[in-house]
Amino acid sequence: MKKLLLLGGTNFIGRNLLNDLIALNKYDITIFNRGKTNSHLFPDIKKIIGDRETDDINLLKNEKFDYIIDMSCYYPNSFENLLELIDYKPKKYIFISTCSVYDTELNTNILHDENSKVLTCSIEERTADIMLTYGNKKAECERILIGSGLNYIIFRPGLVYGEFDHTDRFYYWLYQARNNENILMPNMGENVFSLTYVKDFSKGIIESIESNKNSDIYNFTTFPKFPIKKVIDLGAKLFNTKPKLHNANTKYLEENKISQWTDLPLWLDSDDLTFNSDKVIKDFNLEFTDFELSIKDTIKYYDSINWPQPQTGISDKRKMDLIKGL
Repeated sequence: MKKLLLLGGTNFIGRNLLNDLIALNKYDITIFNRGKTNSHLFPDIKKIIGDRETDDINLLKNEKFDYIIDMSCYYPNSFENLLELIDYKPKKYIFISTCSVYDTELNTNILHDENSKVLTCSIEERTADIMLTYGNKKAECERILIGSGLNYIIFRPGLVYGEFDHTDRFYYWLYQARNNENILMPNMGENVFSLTYVKDFSKGIIESIESNKNSDIYNFTTFPKFPIKKVIDLGAKLFNTKPKLHNANTKYLEENKISQWTDLPLWLDSDDLTFNSDKVIKDFNLEFTDFELSIKDTIKYYDSINWPQPQTGISDKRKMDLIKGL
């Protein structure tokens, strides 16, 4: 069996990926992570417990792997330290990046492809522990990998949703469609963004492992242009609910100090977080899951955890106050 190292791997995307890899029974898998998230999972898989941001990374020094899938890289400095330890040539280094690497302020209202300009990263941004520099740090990590001489595949997903999603960003709107008679819709939910269904993403990562595609970069968006309203409409159909949608324009929301993306998840007053996925579909001969099927599967997961109250987004009271003020 070929040896595969997964950096990260027990939370959301990695958990789906590990389930699929184990089902193949094709690789001798080792997981390296801090052992803090879902540590009880995958008891039969070899685990190396350590924090890659510390000297724990040296635990990998005497290990050699045919394939490395890196799902937990966020800081350029520690990434350089890791690559210094790899004194051999794995067959492929698969790096999970993000569409947040793109400098979308330069080109708005377009589907960005892999040749679109990415963000720079200053010395200060390399180590800044804030979400504002997330894309900058990921872009710098990509540049480090490209310059390393290793054979790589870089994937840039959009907003990922599906089973085991621990964030409330996509879930917030499904929860609204299921549980609330009144929904506050920013710009009638028509602004678009890119979505990535986690099970399709997992299949794409696995397809890339032994493919003949080498040292290349791929956007991975299963739905390049998608509006919030479509999530609400389909959710209401599947839940058999009839929520009333209350439109709030950007001016009204800004006057009431409602923040884009955080107070109302997935909402940005633009259509520039959209990314073309033609290249990955062509090179890996992929067929993506129908949206309704993906949502039915996702709903099964949320049914299994009993639909907890979202921790992201404005409170129901604040929402109703805003609706009354329209």
